[in-house]
This record gives sequence, C-alpha cells and structure tokens, in this order.
Amino acid sequence: MKRIILFIMILNLISIIIIPTFIMISLNIFKANQYKIDIYNTRTEDYMELDLDEYLKGVVAAEMPAKFEIEALKAQAVAARTYTLKKIKSNKLTTDSNRDQAWLSKKELKERWGNKYILYWSKVSAAVEETKGLALFYEDELISAVYHSSSGDYTEDAIAVWGNSVPYLQSVPSYYEEASPYYSKQKFYSINDICRVLDLERNDIDNINILKRSSGHRVLRLKMGRKIFSGKELRQKLGLPSTNFSVKREGEFLKFKTSGYGHGVGMSQYGANGMAKNQYDFKEILLHYYPNTQLKMFW
Repeated sequence: MKRIILFIMILNLISIIIIPTFIMISLNIFKANQYKIDIYNTRTEDYMELDLDEYLKGVVAAEMPAKFEIEALKAQAVAARTYTLKKIKSNKLTTDSNRDQAWLSKKELKERWGNKYILYWSKVSAAVEETKGLALFYEDELISAVYHSSSGDYTEDAIAVWGNSVPYLQSVPSYYEEASPYYSKQKFYSINDICRVLDLERNDIDNINILKRSSGHRVLRLKMGRKIFSGKELRQKLGLPSTNFSVKREGEFLKFKTSGYGHGVGMSQYGANGMAKNQYDFKEILLHYYPNTQLKMFW
C-alpha cells in the first residue's frame, strides 16, 4: 500500500513540476528558433524576413574578421544580438553600416572568403549558436551595445561622442590593442591643403594647441591660430581614423599621429580579440567593455 501511495505521489510531482517545466523549456526553444525580424537591404532595396540568429551570423561575419578568436566572435555575437533586439523595439533595421550594423549574405560571404567559406561560416555560426538567446542588460533593460574596430589603449566615454552619459559606456582600458593595424598610424597633410580644408591662414599653423582631451585620451578641442575645432570636426574634415591623435609640424607638412579606428565607444573588436588570445572568455570580454551590465537570457 505504501508503495502505491509513493508511486501516486511521484506521478503527481511529475504532472505538477516536471511536465510544465519541460513544456516551458520547449516553448522557449521554439520561440528562440522562430524569432523573425524584418531587415531593409539597402543594396537590393527591399525587405527581408530573417530568423534572428541567421541574421546575426551575417552581421558577425560582416562586422568582425572571421579569423579572430572564437571567444571574440562570441562576444561580437552577443553585442550584435543585444543591439538588434533593442533597435527593433522602435525602428526597422537596415544593412547600412552607417546607420545600423553591417550585414552580408551567404553569396557575398562566399565571394569574400573564397575557399575558406566553409571554415569561416562554421566558426561564425558556432559563435552565434553557442550564445543563443544571450543579451546584455542594465537594470533589466537591453543596453545600447555599440562597438568599434580599435580603441587605441582606452575606449571612449559616450558623453564625449554623443553628449549623454551612459553608466555602461564609460572609458575603460583596452589592454591588447597592439596587434591592431590601426594602433599607430601617421597621416601627412601639406600646409596648403590644411589651410584650404580648414579655412586657415598660413601663420595659424605656427600656433597649434590641444586644449582638452577626453577621459579616453581623445581630442575634444584643438586651437589653430584664432580658430578652435572639435576633435570630431577635424576627424571628419581630414579623414582621420580616430580623434585620438597628436599633431606636429614638419616643414611644409602637418603630421597627425593617430591611434584607434572608429568612435571608440563600447567594445573594441581588436581589444576583444586580444583578450581572447590571452585566455579571457566572451563573458569576461563583454563585462569589461560594458561595465555595470548583466549577461542573461533574453527569451
């Protein structure tokens, strides 16, 4: 009799706890696999309906070199997923990298990668699938998971770029940038070209002073003669890879020495790869570049 009662209790336990839990897990997996999003392809000028993770594979492949370490690619996958989920709440996504995230189709990737397509696609796919459903949150809200190519020793504070202070987009050290091709660059401009582009007189070039740098070591204000320029203005007008620069006159030229590439806010992709090479996993990479955030399942 006791065995019968025990058997009935076990059946009740299964029906009350185990079966609903199994159903919920199955529903979540189904939901994750069926999450569709609309993307406007600016190259073909039409909308595409894609599975979220299939879209993310095209983003990761377009945004980060597939030869990077797998943990860096995983960090990129989570950042891209977070960016996507936050953006589609209020706006349509596009494939225009100047507005949203870059994206490439399998056909375009085959042309880019050639005989390495199978290897690289498998690697990118693994990065997305092994982080399925994971996103970054701050106070239970999806974060703006912005990222850039290379920071040059320090990332930038969001307030210096966009004018708003964001708790998780603060300047942090980026320790492993040396392998980046943008870590140290030099660009020379003739005095005549500088005067023409910036509307200066030649004697203005003799009085150049950097007035203020940001916490990420980027130029905020620079004075040339009687004119004051923002670092962003000079980067745009002169085509500099970064606002992290120094400037020096050498004869009839100005030499700009830059470090980093991009706006510098959020995750540095080359820094992430450097961390991965030094045995950091994707979670450690993300929490370093997005301090004060939590990594958890979106589903």
